[in-house]
Amino acid sequence: MQQPKQSSHWLDKITQEILSWQKEHQIKKLHVDDMKTPSGRIHTGSLRGVLLHDLIAKGLEEKGAKVTSTYVFNDMDPMDGLPSYLNQEFYTEQMGKPLYLIPAPPLDHCGIDLTKASKSELSDFQNAQNFAEFYALDFIHALRKLGCSQQIVWSHELYESGQMDGVIKIALDNVDKFRQIYQQVADYQLPEKWFPFQVICPQCGKLGTTLVTEWDGEQVTFECQKNKVEWAQGCGHQGKVSPFGGTGKLLWKVDWPAHWKVMGVTVEGAGKDHTSAGGSRDMANAICKNIFKITAPFDAPYEWLLVRGAKMSSSKGVGTSAREFTQLFPAEVGRFLFANRHFNQVIDFDPSSESIPDLYDEYDLATQIFHGQKAGDQRLARAYALAQQTDQPKSLFLPRFRDVAVWMQYPEIDLVEKFTQLKGSELNKEELTLLNERQKYAQVWMSRYAPKAYQFTPTPSLPDQANSLAIEQVEFFKQVVALVSSKPSWQPDELQQQIYQLAKGSLGTKPGFETIYRVLLGKTHGPKAAWLLVNTDRELLEQRVTELEK
Repeated sequence: MQQPKQSSHWLDKITQEILSWQKEHQIKKLHVDDMKTPSGRIHTGSLRGVLLHDLIAKGLEEKGAKVTSTYVFNDMDPMDGLPSYLNQEFYTEQMGKPLYLIPAPPLDHCGIDLTKASKSELSDFQNAQNFAEFYALDFIHALRKLGCSQQIVWSHELYESGQMDGVIKIALDNVDKFRQIYQQVADYQLPEKWFPFQVICPQCGKLGTTLVTEWDGEQVTFECQKNKVEWAQGCGHQGKVSPFGGTGKLLWKVDWPAHWKVMGVTVEGAGKDHTSAGGSRDMANAICKNIFKITAPFDAPYEWLLVRGAKMSSSKGVGTSAREFTQLFPAEVGRFLFANRHFNQVIDFDPSSESIPDLYDEYDLATQIFHGQKAGDQRLARAYALAQQTDQPKSLFLPRFRDVAVWMQYPEIDLVEKFTQLKGSELNKEELTLLNERQKYAQVWMSRYAPKAYQFTPTPSLPDQANSLAIEQVEFFKQVVALVSSKPSWQPDELQQQIYQLAKGSLGTKPGFETIYRVLLGKTHGPKAAWLLVNTDRELLEQRVTELEK
């Protein structure tokens, strides 16, 4: 991958820091990892960690390092939140069970829009073995589209295979040390009978409701408490069981560093909520040092990706999903969003604002800087290079996204002719493909998210701006509709002239055309009126007349 000279891009800085850290701590092999609990439809915000770690792994490989790159799905975690899009009656009974032991939802009640899913994706969903795998697959599809290539690891397989047995025993044998760590790091005193392990109740199958009260070196004593948590009810069963081979899992703050030890993880960042003073990252670092006796992984604490200023939640179904994100633009543009922003900067991404056309503008500028067409910040050129999934394409004429989005709504405008004029020569094959691609994504943005200022297609019902029309204006619009209906089809130029004459003889040309736009678009301007009318369904025109007469 080509790297612009003197880019000082954040990735080049952090990879150099990691290599220096590796040398200082005598780390033989680098292993970059990230984790996620698949508790429901996974939102766009979770892509930040995935892209960050993928970029870091590939940046290290650029510098000649041997790197393992993984992504862990914590599917042993219990279901502790119930997304609104699920069957509430059925899944309420599943609350508290490990996610990998909960049935996958039916395709028509899963909360995921699968209308654009490929046959292979649908097959994946249909063959999903459990709830965790179902929603993890949706996220995997998204991250693969964005060029992320991490090896997928399922937490329950680590536990069931016995790979976690050693760290489980270490943890249970060192409860006193945990007490010291919790007190020193978080200023928190653990309960008298506290153990860093939860059992999957052999009677009701729930994990979130159980409490371990004793450890004799071979078995743990546990209770499945009816009222341990608010979101699930235990069955009251008590017993003893070996903690090995997948009969339960370590508590989160212990489970995290335990994965590091077992997998050999040496680089892993986390969202800022984990990296506050005395938080789970400080706790994990202390556990690594004092209990698991390993060097804590290199940290890269990253800021959130927000939607309209709000943090998203998978378990509550809040926020744009990762799948929806990948449908908004080509993979390179989506990847560029993350490559271009420093990981400690918040990304506030609102598709219903101008975030998308602004992103395209920045991407196009980065493209031009990379190809030497414009002078500018080489960090942008570096971000462009990192966003590509194959060799960087050759220099092309770039049709501006926001122009495509607006002009494609004007029936009288031929986009190929328009951009040919702007380029000053014929568009080549690659440029025509790029224009078609941008028109496709512009249509997605216009139909789902674009602000009203960008929309120049007839509204489904009478706009508010038409409620204050004078009687003369209503009559004029009725005459226009009658004129359109007087012939089976019109040549737009001929109809435009007829409307012009009609307006000139009544309201006047400017207020006449303005009336048409207010009734159809809720605006005072728009495409040429005749082209707009010819491309509007005649039933909608008649409906608009009826609405005006009420």
